[in-house]
Amino acid sequence: DPWLRALSILLVCIAGLYLAGMVWALVLHLADILVLFFAAWLLAFMLEPLVSLLEDRYKLRRGLAVALVYGALLGTLVAAAIWLLPPLINQLVAIALQWPAYVENVGRYFAFWQGELAARGVNPPPELWGNYQELLQRLAALGGPVLTNVVVLARSAAALAIDVIIVLVLSVYLVLDASRITRAVLVATPVSLRDDVRYFMESVRQAFGGFLRGQLLLAVAYGLGTAVVMTVAGLEYALAASVFAGLAMLLPFIGQALALVPPVVIALLLQPGRLWWMLLLLVGLQVFLINVVSPRLMSHTVGIHPLLVLVAVLVGGKLAGV
Repeated sequence: DPWLRALSILLVCIAGLYLAGMVWALVLHLADILVLFFAAWLLAFMLEPLVSLLEDRYKLRRGLAVALVYGALLGTLVAAAIWLLPPLINQLVAIALQWPAYVENVGRYFAFWQGELAARGVNPPPELWGNYQELLQRLAALGGPVLTNVVVLARSAAALAIDVIIVLVLSVYLVLDASRITRAVLVATPVSLRDDVRYFMESVRQAFGGFLRGQLLLAVAYGLGTAVVMTVAGLEYALAASVFAGLAMLLPFIGQALALVPPVVIALLLQPGRLWWMLLLLVGLQVFLINVVSPRLMSHTVGIHPLLVLVAVLVGGKLAGV
């Protein structure tokens, strides 16, 4: 009966949608755990080549190589938490407390230039200054929320430390059993597809892992460069701005623009007269890292010629604004 067949198909579709909704709700409920596993997989993906290098070149057992690599990583994280985290939180709190005064300083600076322009017969439209005053009021109101978020961040440091430890432990197991996991995947794959799957896994390991390591090195280099530029400019809060800038450089598409926001805002609030040459140095640093350092770095980590990397950057920027 066609009606019975249509009713059966409709019931199957409804059951499928209901089951998909239940699975999606379960995924959302376990999202924090899935994020931890994903972070552990990324970390293992980046560190596994270094473990294999120690294992092959120095003839170390895999367990010892993993212990050396993760011991160095854990020591670096502990040192960063001890030496960088307290001054970083102090700088963020100071920014939040002094925010209204900084906004007032910007208001005086723009009022000075308004008077200078008026003295030279240049009178911008009144709507421009009205919008500017409204913008200053909104900026001044951000001090309270910024301080609240900093306090919440400081209180959640313990929970963040626990998550980091869980990610490290999961990542250690993934690296230790990498060959076993690979064999299990190949055994579960049909014989006719095993060569293709093996080639795909090796290509992803080399290309994507190399890309992640290259991006991390670029982010660190740009964060250090931002700290140097702000220190030369005599600006405060260089640590907070450089940490944010380095993390922003990890983001695709919008990372380069976001990395400029903290130093530009700090210069605008504290030393507006030094804004332009500092911005020029930071943009020049980005151009150098992305167009000179990145192609050579990616050629070593990903295995692609620097010219091809540069062409990919130019084409991506033309087509998608990368």
